[in-house]
Amino acid sequence: MRILCIAFVTLAITSGTLAGYINAFDQPFTFSCPAKKIISYISSVHDNFYEDRLWEIHCRSEGQTSGCVNSDDYVNNFDNPVFFLCPGSKVLTGIESYHHDHYEDRRFKFQCCDVTERIPSNCYTTANMNEWDGKLTMLVPEGQAIVGVFSHHNDFYEDRLFSFRLCTL
Repeated sequence: MRILCIAFVTLAITSGTLAGYINAFDQPFTFSCPAKKIISYISSVHDNFYEDRLWEIHCRSEGQTSGCVNSDDYVNNFDNPVFFLCPGSKVLTGIESYHHDHYEDRRFKFQCCDVTERIPSNCYTTANMNEWDGKLTMLVPEGQAIVGVFSHHNDFYEDRLFSFRLCTL
């Protein structure tokens, strides 16, 4: 058992960070992958008391990143859709968000970077990756990257459904 625990901790350290949420309910968050890494995993759980989500994001190595840009402003207004595509041949490397209790919703900003000598191709959009009030799990397959985020809000559920644009690198 001790060897198994050591192996897990070693794997977690070499793969990135240990699992954990990057925000508290009703609180803002800013997450950006370190240089040479792209977002490889997004998970989120909804709570009906707070009408908000906790977020967990992980990165993986994918070569040299450069030319990073942030969306100039928040890409959505409260209770409105998110329709975001990284510009050019960039891929998703960061997310920023804040929550407002009156709207029970979040606004989002995104960061995208080029991956040296890799151009996104063969792109497709996923189905919704969560149900209303349900867990969101987006595990990006090896050799692929997120290049877009789409979401819409529902006032009855006070929640969002999310889908993603993925491309082969």
